[in-house]
Amino acid sequence: MKAMGFYNTGGPEVLQEIDVPEMLPSKGEIIIRVNFTSVNNLDVLMRSGGTKMNFNLPHIPGTDVSGIVEKIGEGVTGISEGDRVISSTVYGCGSCRQCASGNETLCKSWKVLGMHVWGSYAELVRIPSWMAIKPPKSYSQEELGCMPLSLSVSWNALKVAAKAKASETAIIFGASGNSGLFSLMLAKAMGLKTIAVTRSEKKKPSLKKAGADHVLILNQQSPETLQKEAIELTNGEGAEIIIDPIGNPIDSSIAMLSHGGRIVTFGTSLSAESQLSIKKFYWKSASLIGVHNVSAKELNDAFTFAEKKGIRPIINSKLRVAQAQEAHRIFSSSEAFGKILMEHKWQH
Repeated sequence: MKAMGFYNTGGPEVLQEIDVPEMLPSKGEIIIRVNFTSVNNLDVLMRSGGTKMNFNLPHIPGTDVSGIVEKIGEGVTGISEGDRVISSTVYGCGSCRQCASGNETLCKSWKVLGMHVWGSYAELVRIPSWMAIKPPKSYSQEELGCMPLSLSVSWNALKVAAKAKASETAIIFGASGNSGLFSLMLAKAMGLKTIAVTRSEKKKPSLKKAGADHVLILNQQSPETLQKEAIELTNGEGAEIIIDPIGNPIDSSIAMLSHGGRIVTFGTSLSAESQLSIKKFYWKSASLIGVHNVSAKELNDAFTFAEKKGIRPIINSKLRVAQAQEAHRIFSSSEAFGKILMEHKWQH
């Protein structure tokens, strides 16, 4: 089968077409023929070596899966060949206490598609059958190729971790990125007041259109000024929720937080390390919550809510997966707004 992968980490130019043997399903597994996928920050981190993890080369990145079940293994029930499916992005051992209770993200042996195992830049992916979800019919395969990772992690951050309630205020960092944009749309659909934080003034109108009540520009002022503006926008109270997919300094986030507020963090594109003032933290009775993925159940819940509220992905560009180099360049540019979709077409 064909795939776009890399033999060495580096810039977008290391991505190349490779041929690897076709997969067969083992017991409890299915094979999905991928029709669409999209670029996520995890793909870029894997390609560049930014995860600092050891993995075998060549590697095939890609976490979002939208496709058709091609083969099923022994013992698989509830899924048939020909079914249109998406894949959950993480899976566990399938037998521990956490997996048995549907909390596979807490399994000690959790694995992410495109990170620990070959991913969706290949024509075929092999997954445990319980990762497969039959998505709402109202979404096209193109849309589904953009949604699993970004939608589900954003849902987990807001609904599961932060337990967001209507009328609360959410400050969303990295709001023009993949997860930030879905977090913004979800928060607005949940009835929250939304303050989007971005590094690009040009993206302000697009963020307003996507549901931001206010937009703050991260690079145009000092952290103290940004904090002051956020406090003013919340009538001096601070925000009940801060969604942070970029790694904003924790003390800076605490300064914008209301008493009893919740910070949910799940990314490090701005910084991988941060200092925490213990006194400021407990004086605010703050909660700091980390999430990294979602269970198959939570992914299904996210799609149910998104369909009900009419949430659809914003697509910036559509390319062939053979153009993965260009897709990664667009993704990393300051001009990109919305998902970079890739279709599994290999010829011009």
